[in-house]
Amino acid sequence: MESSNAKLKSLMVQLHTRIDAAKSAFDEAAAELERQKAENDKRHKVKMDQLKEERRKWEQGKGATGKSVASGGQIVNLNVGGEKISTSRNTLLQPEGSLLATMFSGKIDNNLAKDSDGNIFLDYDPVVSRNLII
Repeated sequence: MESSNAKLKSLMVQLHTRIDAAKSAFDEAAAELERQKAENDKRHKVKMDQLKEERRKWEQGKGATGKSVASGGQIVNLNVGGEKISTSRNTLLQPEGSLLATMFSGKIDNNLAKDSDGNIFLDYDPVVSRNLII
């Protein structure tokens, strides 16, 4: 009986040692997760601040573009399939949501292809396009 009590005590000590080691490993893992969470939160805040600043600048630019477009009368010179056409930006912005309105909204004008004279080049049939543009 004495030896079974000794074995039982030995097993209990081993069990408590393993439980303490598991608790310690768990606490270390939880602390590491908290550290990583804090680091991720910090990176997220920096990214959000950057995005807010970019949005502010974009909104500011959009407002400036909208003012120049809304002031009307800006003439846009086009080269449509080899035929030179001049029209107002307001004409190109109608109807809203169209491909031409998107192209000439002021957001991507600088990225449009231009011919050697600086006219915005559109590779479309000029006869068909004339009715759409003017």
